[in-house]
Amino acid sequence: MKFFYTSICILLLSSLSLAQSTSVFVAAHPDDWQLFMNPNAYHAVADSNHTVIFLHITAGDAGAAMTNNYTLAREEGSKRAIRFMVNAAWPEKRLGSSMNEQRKRVADFDILSYTYRNTVSYFLRLPDGNVDGAGYPTHQYKSLQKLMNGEIETIQSADGTNTFSKLDLELVISVLIKEHHVGTDLSIHIADTDPVINPGDHSDHLNSSKLLQQIAQSFPGCTLNLYAEYHTRTLPNNVFPKEYELSVGTWGATASGLSDFGHYSTWDEVHNSWLGKQYVRSFKVLN
Repeated sequence: MKFFYTSICILLLSSLSLAQSTSVFVAAHPDDWQLFMNPNAYHAVADSNHTVIFLHITAGDAGAAMTNNYTLAREEGSKRAIRFMVNAAWPEKRLGSSMNEQRKRVADFDILSYTYRNTVSYFLRLPDGNVDGAGYPTHQYKSLQKLMNGEIETIQSADGTNTFSKLDLELVISVLIKEHHVGTDLSIHIADTDPVINPGDHSDHLNSSKLLQQIAQSFPGCTLNLYAEYHTRTLPNNVFPKEYELSVGTWGATASGLSDFGHYSTWDEVHNSWLGKQYVRSFKVLN
C-alpha cells in the first residue's frame, strides 16, 4: 500500500512537471473563481499540457477566524469543485476523492497545498478583509487592503500559522509560480481593477488582483486575464450549453462542500445569478 501511494504521488508530480503551460487562478475567497472565472478554469484543467494553480489568498472567514469550520467548509467547496472539473474532463482516470495534501515550506512560511492530477491548490488563509477593506475585530481590523496601502506592516493568517509582510507575500507567491511554471506560457487570472469595468467589487478581490499584478512584472511576457466579478450579476449571460452545464456543476460541487460542513450552501438566487457569465479582458506583460 505504501508503494502504491508513493507511485500515485510520483505520477501526480510528473503530470505537473511535464506541462508546457501554466495558468494561475487567483481567488480572494475559496468560492470566487468558480463563479467568475469559469469556464476558463475548466478549459485549463482539461488541457493535459497545462499545470493549473488555484491560489486562494484569504480564508474568506467573514471575521470568524478558525473559531468555527466556515474556513474549512469554503476550502472543501473549492477542492470539490476542482475534483469535479478534473473528473469531468478525464472520467476514465477514476481518481477518486483523495488529494495529495502537503505543508510546503517556502522561505520561512508554511503553505497548505493540495495536488490533484494537473492541478495544485494553495490556501494562504489571510484574514477576510470585509467588503470595504475595514477588516473584522477578530483580526484587529487588519486586511489585505490595508497591507497593500501601507497602513499596516504585517498580517497574520487566520489560522495563526504565518505572518506576512507585503514583500513576504510577493516572495512566497513568486516562488510558488516559478516552481510549477516550467513551460513557455504563463497566464494569470485575476479580478479587474478598473472601477468602470468592474464596479463595486470586494476589497479582497481587488487587492488580491493588485498584488498579483505587481508580481506579474517579474514574469515578462505572461498574460494577465482580468475579470469583471460582482458586476456580472447585472450583465447578460454569455456562457452557453455545454460550458454552462460545466459551470453549474462546478458551483454545485462547491455548494455541497459548504452544506456538508454545516454551513449555508450558497446555492441560492443571488449566487446562482452569477452563473453563465464570464467577462474577461486580456493583455500581456511587456518584456
